[in-house]
Amino acid sequence: MRRKVLLVLGGGAAALILAVIIFALAFDINSYSHRIESATSGATGLEVRINGKMGLSFYPLGVSAKDIHVANKGGEIISIETLRLGAELMPLLKKQLKVTGCELIKPAFTIVKSADGKYNFENTEKKSTKESPRTAFSLDELKLSKGAIVYLDNKTREKTEFKDFNLAIRDLSVVDTSGEIIKNIAFTGNLDCKEVRKKDLNIYNVRSPVKAAKGVIHLIPLTMDIFGSKGEGDVTVDNSGADAEYKINLKVSKLDFAKLEESFGTKRIIGGKGDLYASLNMKERGNRNLMSSMEGTFSLRGANLVIYTMDLDKILSSYEASQQFNLVDLGTFFIAGPLSTIAIKGYRYGDVYSQTRGGHGTITQFISHWKIRGGVADATDCALATRHNRVALKGKLDLVGERYNNVIVALLDDKGCAKFKQNISGPFGRPQVSTVNTAESLAGPILNLFRKAKSFIQGGKCEVFYSGSVHPVQRD
Repeated sequence: MRRKVLLVLGGGAAALILAVIIFALAFDINSYSHRIESATSGATGLEVRINGKMGLSFYPLGVSAKDIHVANKGGEIISIETLRLGAELMPLLKKQLKVTGCELIKPAFTIVKSADGKYNFENTEKKSTKESPRTAFSLDELKLSKGAIVYLDNKTREKTEFKDFNLAIRDLSVVDTSGEIIKNIAFTGNLDCKEVRKKDLNIYNVRSPVKAAKGVIHLIPLTMDIFGSKGEGDVTVDNSGADAEYKINLKVSKLDFAKLEESFGTKRIIGGKGDLYASLNMKERGNRNLMSSMEGTFSLRGANLVIYTMDLDKILSSYEASQQFNLVDLGTFFIAGPLSTIAIKGYRYGDVYSQTRGGHGTITQFISHWKIRGGVADATDCALATRHNRVALKGKLDLVGERYNNVIVALLDDKGCAKFKQNISGPFGRPQVSTVNTAESLAGPILNLFRKAKSFIQGGKCEVFYSGSVHPVQRD
């Protein structure tokens, strides 16, 4: 009896396999390519074209297509070298396609954000929900391998590239009634990307679990190789409301200062290791600059750093050397840290120092801690110490208006009072340094700071300029 059952089951399976083979040989799936294009174009509101051949596979059972292109009125959005769809057998025998999984091999995405905040994949014409019934789409599994993403922001003219991008997600579902796909997508999965590039900044080996639901996408925990070290943190993109909100937390321990400078397009001035912490929130509000909504904190600190282009102690301690030294140069470059790359606006500090100084020096302690609100960075604890001197910075950098807001740099005594100080205000491109002409300060001969700062020298009691975490210098 058992043998007969096995024979029947085996015969049935063989007959089913034979039927599938006969069906596959007789069924020309390419004749359905136009229907598929029309159906997917209608469902997405985009123009879908299959330029290559389509085919059937037996294991795993499914459909494949090559050379696929997806476009909107603004141009191409997606190109795919190969698309593979997993399908259920019985619907396929009835010439119906029920997709269970999807794999995109070498997809290339071009995402463009217009000046008015619209994305190129969004529908420009909104349909009435009465005319268009609520539609739903679900997929058990979606894979993207060897992909590339280019993101262009037409308002800021910035480009971000993601190279060798891989994504594997499960339980994908989309309920889209208005063309706002991001707000109606849900899934869980994992991503990794070999390289992220934005101007001079390169980030490698980005990896994270990813989860999306109700317009909110979480990348927790997020890891990467950045500034010659390992970075970790999390990112949340919230599109559930009228304005998109971004939350970024990042910690990079033992970063390489030379790699940091290289990533921001500046010459190697400082060597050594340090720690970076950032916790930032940004919110899109219509056509306003994204940076204008930036809130949070940014901190960079290090110890026992090497200066390759000068001996700061020799410069700061020697009256003769200090006659040709501009104190705000020291503060805005060394203490402001990466924020200074926005503020210096092309002024070549490294060249000035290497041409006029020479030698090597040491920074024994360094901290650059900023509180950011409304796109304005406020120096809450910014200072450095050499073996014999301390220098501190106060003031604000308006990152949106591109202005120095009364930034003051001071050479301190043991009590934290300013022995000498100098301030810089005004636009990044045309700043006013103390009472001296801008051309003399930033482009011409370096200022005779000490001659102009004698009025700040005081004996006895004084007003403390700095009382932060960079400790007073230990005298020999």
